[in-house]
Amino acid sequence: MKEFKATKHIIIITTTCVVFVLLSTFYHHIDKYLTGIIFILLTLLIPATFILILGYVIKGLIDIFRERKNLTFKFCLPTIIALTSLTYIIFSPWQLDSENLESKVEFRACYEGTQNQSYIKFRKDKSFEINSTGVFFSDYWFTGQWRKNGDTIFMKFDKERPRLLSDTIVIRNEYLVPVNELYNDSIIRYNKFYYLGYCRGLN
Repeated sequence: MKEFKATKHIIIITTTCVVFVLLSTFYHHIDKYLTGIIFILLTLLIPATFILILGYVIKGLIDIFRERKNLTFKFCLPTIIALTSLTYIIFSPWQLDSENLESKVEFRACYEGTQNQSYIKFRKDKSFEINSTGVFFSDYWFTGQWRKNGDTIFMKFDKERPRLLSDTIVIRNEYLVPVNELYNDSIIRYNKFYYLGYCRGLN
């Protein structure tokens, strides 16, 4: 009976761990390409499977302690799988990320508002992606192609574009300023534009 239960637990915990690792590994593309109920369900599965793994580690360690005089490897295996997965999730510096399948980032920029944040990644294959997040779990992606000539960047959007950008932007004082905003340098409000580099947590 114990052997049957151990086999069942091995299948359940292995499936749970595989689901978590796959979802967390490919979350960049899940977030980028999926919407609606499918996106919501897959996103909710990540914390749900993590909680299940954590719970099984605790339960498994308790069961091992209780059965310490009659332990078998098969009985311990589900806990070993769960504990190994939990160690990978929390401590591993080499976690898999599907974004690594994409072209390397040549340079990036960030915008930080009072209730929203957005970043741009300009990739070496001349594609770009913009991810804007805000209150009430808002999450928008914009993609396209780019080219640079001196301090001017030309952006061709696949579909719509965010309001803070235009098809032509100029790098001015480390900010990305739409060309139509360059009418007078002395009155430009740079803090309303994207700045080069990683987000700094300014707001």
